[in-house]
Amino acid sequence: MKLVEGGWPGGTTLEATLPGGYYTSPPMFQRELERIWFTTWLCAGRVDQIPHTGDFLAHQVGDESIIVVRGRQGGINAFYNVCRHRGARLCTEEAGTFKGGLIRCPYHSWTYDTSQGALVAAPNVPEDRELFDKARFPLVSLRVQTWEGYIWVNFNPQAPALEAALGLPASNAYYERYHVGDLTVGKVISYEVNANWKIVMENGLECYHCLHIHPELSRCTPPLLPRHWLHDDLPETKVFKHSGGMELAPGFETATLDGRPRRPRFPDLAAPDRRTIYYAFIYPQMLLAFAPDYVFFFAVWPLAVDKTKVWAYWLFEPSVVAGANFDPSDAVDFWDITNRQDWQACALVHQGNQSRAYRSGGVLIQNEWRVTKFKRYVLEELEERDGEPPRKPAG
Repeated sequence: MKLVEGGWPGGTTLEATLPGGYYTSPPMFQRELERIWFTTWLCAGRVDQIPHTGDFLAHQVGDESIIVVRGRQGGINAFYNVCRHRGARLCTEEAGTFKGGLIRCPYHSWTYDTSQGALVAAPNVPEDRELFDKARFPLVSLRVQTWEGYIWVNFNPQAPALEAALGLPASNAYYERYHVGDLTVGKVISYEVNANWKIVMENGLECYHCLHIHPELSRCTPPLLPRHWLHDDLPETKVFKHSGGMELAPGFETATLDGRPRRPRFPDLAAPDRRTIYYAFIYPQMLLAFAPDYVFFFAVWPLAVDKTKVWAYWLFEPSVVAGANFDPSDAVDFWDITNRQDWQACALVHQGNQSRAYRSGGVLIQNEWRVTKFKRYVLEELEERDGEPPRKPAG
């Protein structure tokens, strides 16, 4: 029998999935937010998405909303999307520009600077420091770091630095040949998936389903070809995981519907890389795919126990994006079709996970060993922090 991806690591066995309630229980979802999402580094987009003063991106984790903004001093900052006066949400758009680099509350017009989050105006409040000191009411900030052109935020002021969490630079050494930090966003698409966030991540972590629901992907990178593993060459961390490479089918030169190249390959790739799509994951939210001529990635944001926002990004060489005839549709269509097939499957899984027949869960076969690793990560994170009080925001 020919095995998907050529098989699995030695010693891999069958293992139970998480019980159904882990995917459908609102209290479990809230526990995961506190134990996982509010204490780890999250990818909030790309630096080149907010090039000018006041440019912002907004993201939601459960009921929390955050703003990532280019400040008036040029830096990138992140704040809770909450006015310090009466708690109104400061902006409802997912992207845009704050005029003049100032964030103005739509309720009572309290106004904040985008560099430090300082309160700079509070209408009809006397300018008397003894009675009202504006310095006491800045926006509540989050930690921000940038790496390889990605913007990272962390709700937890005590969390280890991004470099330590991801094991940089050693864990990323193989992918440096793609020069991701120099690439430019050519396209962004957002999706709302009617499924728990873990179902979305678990779907991406295995290709057992690829032959059945992804005819386009399977023509491009046949799942029955052995995967090229990187695990022996690159270190992993608790959150940075390598998923190896899938070889392009004969006649395909890149990951598109027809495999025909429409732009130059990245110049520093070795010969095997030119015929391989490499994958990596960063728990709890990212999938990265490195093609010979572009990089695709998505970032998952949990909105509710049964709803997940997924932001998908396509990155290209800046000279390609700046070209008069730039057209990313070949790469975009390939992954957009694949994504929508996945989201439909994820919705079906979430529906089934609500059944009493699935209360004790299901089974993970050997080929789903990466899903097993992710399951263990979730359980370990929940167990390690049991008994700790919820972390309060800084400020």
